[in-house]
Amino acid sequence: MEDNEIHYLTYDPDAIWDAMIDAYLDAGGDVLYPGDEKEMLMRGVQSIIMQAFAGIDNALRMDTLRYAVGEYLDIYGQKRNCYRIQAEKATANVTLTFRATGSPGVIPAGTPLTADGSVIYETAEDIAYTGYAGSQTADIICTEAGAKGNGLTAGSEMQLLVPPEDDNVTNITVNADAEGGQNEEDDDTYRARIQTYGLAAATTGTSEMYERIAKETSSEIIDARALNEGDLDVYVYLILAAGANPTSIINSVTAALSPKDARPLSDNITVAVATAKTYTLNVSYSGVDTTDLATAVSNAVKKYQSWQDEHIGQPFNPDMLKAYMYQAGCTVVTFTSGSEFDGGPAVYTEIDPEECCKGTITVTAVST
Repeated sequence: MEDNEIHYLTYDPDAIWDAMIDAYLDAGGDVLYPGDEKEMLMRGVQSIIMQAFAGIDNALRMDTLRYAVGEYLDIYGQKRNCYRIQAEKATANVTLTFRATGSPGVIPAGTPLTADGSVIYETAEDIAYTGYAGSQTADIICTEAGAKGNGLTAGSEMQLLVPPEDDNVTNITVNADAEGGQNEEDDDTYRARIQTYGLAAATTGTSEMYERIAKETSSEIIDARALNEGDLDVYVYLILAAGANPTSIINSVTAALSPKDARPLSDNITVAVATAKTYTLNVSYSGVDTTDLATAVSNAVKKYQSWQDEHIGQPFNPDMLKAYMYQAGCTVVTFTSGSEFDGGPAVYTEIDPEECCKGTITVTAVST
């Protein structure tokens, strides 16, 4: 397969070896034979030279947006004042109920507790109790950063992993869904955001700037779109990742767009989740190589859903799915019974700028 990647330093191992042999012979060396000690030594030197060239080429590539990964991508973004969204820990509030023991005490900050034995939280501060029956609220924080901490729901019962010596806690109840947990921004998402980051010092006002600030608020925001809904009224619509907490993210985006150094004084900002228009596509296909084709079709479906479902205002276009499947190697692609969009036929349909598409796709191989 042809290598379409860009390299800053290219080298030919055979050409390097030929040059080494020529230099060796010019210096008075004898003819080398396979297995000769001097030939083995020169092969080792050749390997070191190629490793050095590869390292230099990789270092140059890591200083480009196209090829940088991990910490190298962080450095690239930092030089442009665009920082990777870091993982955050989820927080929640609980009510602890105490029985009367007559012995006051303190549950220290950092005491672990859990609802399922898997995801662990800690008390955020010391919790003093009097020894009398009663209850009080306290904040807890997940021990691991990431969105999984948001799975703690209101009403869940928790247990202390290290109970007080007098065992006076009878019940711990979660008061509201945990929120604030988010995963670290992955390389591809961060790379795409660096490309559209623009002037970091600019305030909002244009749609691109509102969208930029919104996207950098949380790694769980897939897409954002700012629209002028009237004089001085700006609405910012979001597409969120599955399992994200809409209330928490909307509050975070609203706060990020509200400071005086970010928002024109005259603008009224409203943040909302984009309205989803649902679709169902049942697709039959046939082709030559069933085994390889099945994998290619699965990748084509993922590519289509990323294109269709992850962009606000994207018109519904099922023909694009057909195009991807034909490119994957299908010879026949047909939409079957049950395919529909928003209660109507599964045909190209324009949607409103604040809407998005969300659907399910079922593919079935048909033998020819």
